[in-house]
Amino acid sequence: MKQNQHTFKKLSEIQELQQIQLVVGGFGFIGQYLTWGLLKKGFNVVLIARNETYNRVEQLKQNNSIVNPLYKVSKSDFDRLTVILGDLNKPNFGLSAKPYRQLCSLHIGAIWNSAADMHYSYSNLQQSINTNVIGVNRLIDIATTAKCRLNQISTAFIAGKAYANGVAIEETLYRPNKFFNAYDYTKNIAENLIAESKNLEYTIYRPTIVLGDSVSGYTNSQLGYYEYVRLLNQLKEQNIQTPIHLKYLSGSFINVIPVDICCEAILKISGNHESTKNQYFNIADSNPMTVDNFIKFNRDYFKLDLRQSPHERKVLNNLSEKEKNVLESISAAQNAPFLNSDFRFCSSNSQRVLGRPIQNQWRNSKSYLSKIVDYFLTQAS
Repeated sequence: MKQNQHTFKKLSEIQELQQIQLVVGGFGFIGQYLTWGLLKKGFNVVLIARNETYNRVEQLKQNNSIVNPLYKVSKSDFDRLTVILGDLNKPNFGLSAKPYRQLCSLHIGAIWNSAADMHYSYSNLQQSINTNVIGVNRLIDIATTAKCRLNQISTAFIAGKAYANGVAIEETLYRPNKFFNAYDYTKNIAENLIAESKNLEYTIYRPTIVLGDSVSGYTNSQLGYYEYVRLLNQLKEQNIQTPIHLKYLSGSFINVIPVDICCEAILKISGNHESTKNQYFNIADSNPMTVDNFIKFNRDYFKLDLRQSPHERKVLNNLSEKEKNVLESISAAQNAPFLNSDFRFCSSNSQRVLGRPIQNQWRNSKSYLSKIVDYFLTQAS
């Protein structure tokens, strides 16, 4: 890739190369905030991207104008952003021998991996393994060679179904058991690969369910709760009066966190370098909202008759068969931890390093949820 030849020449001229932060998945939802936050801290940030980057960098700059002011980055800050064309799903990132050696020889301070395949069905398991497991193995090789830390963005639901009604703690490396979906399963395997690697320094961050910006509502995600939003809004527009039966566990908690609050905690924790070595951190709200309040918000916002049911029912006759199946399957597959379980998360490590718990000071549940739904629906239209 000719563009990379110029890029590596530019990187070789950068002073204080120890400040380079290599970010994989930097155009993604969490990855954007990590990129902005690292630039704001004064680091030289290198993103690995697998296709044409100009428009994506411009979009990254444009998105930055509408997020939490804590992440606002100046034009001069963006001058410290460099993009290398490469593909995590290919050996050596699809680079030929020379540029791959150049990549590994950079004075990298840390690698940040927020790349992930977000397919939740086991029918796409191989695709998830390629990115979430084999890709991580490639990053382990680079981190070991470069003698730098690997910061892995994992998931708080790493413990699997065995802890669906218990407390998932940070100090535990969970061995594979039964999982809700392919995403959690492959993220679990990746954690074990990282922890078992010799001569690797790492930190693993486990966010709960990440939703839109606490200030603007901004998101570029289309998954999870946003799948519900899209379909519930369609039902609202069709003035559906039929009761909609959702399977959820009354009395439990819903563990969501705004993306900016999530990444603020991660970046602050990462600054305490020695005390985070080979540690695990649950990035979880210490006082989460209840599922009942969450359902009530959606009932009121969309003016729909949402009811609790032990089983979801095909009662939505005005939807296509595909849309019915999506509405029924998303809580069973991707969103099972979202509505149908009672996960609790110990965050003592995070509190120790932050000096405080991660709390829901950013919102009362109604105003925050309204903000993120308003933003998503405005963009969708």
